Amino acid sequence: MNEQEQELLRKKAVELNKVLIQKGQQPLRDSELVHILIEEGLDLIEVGTSGKALIPK
Repeated sequence: MNEQEQELLRKKAVELNKVLIQKGQQPLRDSELVHILIEEGLDLIEVGTSGKALIPK
């Protein structure tokens, strides 16, 4: 991962961890978040009309 991707991951982890902590749950490590993205996100990736791989919103 490049530095920008690492920073985006860190920011998302902070955002999610605030919610988890408020719910009394354990925060996620960055590596755990990457595993979730891989496991959950791979099924969602498709090729858009432009030919670019993406996860539709």
